[in-house]
Amino acid sequence: MNALIVTCSSCHHANTFPQPYPYHAGFGDTAFLYNDAGNCTLTWGTYDTVYSAIATAGDPWCPSPEDQRSLEERLPLSPVGDRWRFANPPRCQSCAAPIGGPMVSGDIYYFEYEGSVILGRAGLPSSLADILLSRPSI
Repeated sequence: MNALIVTCSSCHHANTFPQPYPYHAGFGDTAFLYNDAGNCTLTWGTYDTVYSAIATAGDPWCPSPEDQRSLEERLPLSPVGDRWRFANPPRCQSCAAPIGGPMVSGDIYYFEYEGSVILGRAGLPSSLADILLSRPSI
């Protein structure tokens, strides 16, 4: 597989991702968040039953602020120990400048950093129900 290289507009660092191209969340029916540091990605299916129960606004890529907080509060910490948030952008691995936008900003493309949590991938939990700290009633 070819690696994706995204050059930072601030420091010109070549950020390398283990994917062939920026993934399109809409084509893959995928929702995504970045951690506070912007160096790890969490993805899940937009048809995940738990997500559907939380994100009630109708647009799975831009849930209401209340629905965003509801999910953020239920998620465990990222692998590096910080929070997953809808407002977090992906960041340069050298200077931490944004190199893209968060899902709720309308940026439908996402990057998978090394060590990301890609639900449903072999060896990882299959759905949000498997990782949430508390579940909404569905």
